[in-house]
Amino acid sequence: MGKFTSETARVAGRKSKRGAAKTTIQTRKFIYNLLNLNKSKLKYMLEELTPREFVDFYLRLLPYILAPRTMQKIDVSELSKEEISDMVKDIVDGD
Repeated sequence: MGKFTSETARVAGRKSKRGAAKTTIQTRKFIYNLLNLNKSKLKYMLEELTPREFVDFYLRLLPYILAPRTMQKIDVSELSKEEISDMVKDIVDGD
């Protein structure tokens, strides 16, 4: 058996027939929609947390909302016109 190095790992990764992990994408979309629908309730509840609880909650939630730089890719073909408009509006308005 050969030695496992970063180069052999890279080669093995290129040979992989496995598709993209859609579970993470679906989970992010679900959480994004859930947060979007409950903005006011979430803001109220976050105000009730101690600073330490707030930071803990925020850091735990962040990976589900923001993709790591290596995963940042927006495929607008899967979005509705309304979702695209909302994204553009959020970017422009800074929400």
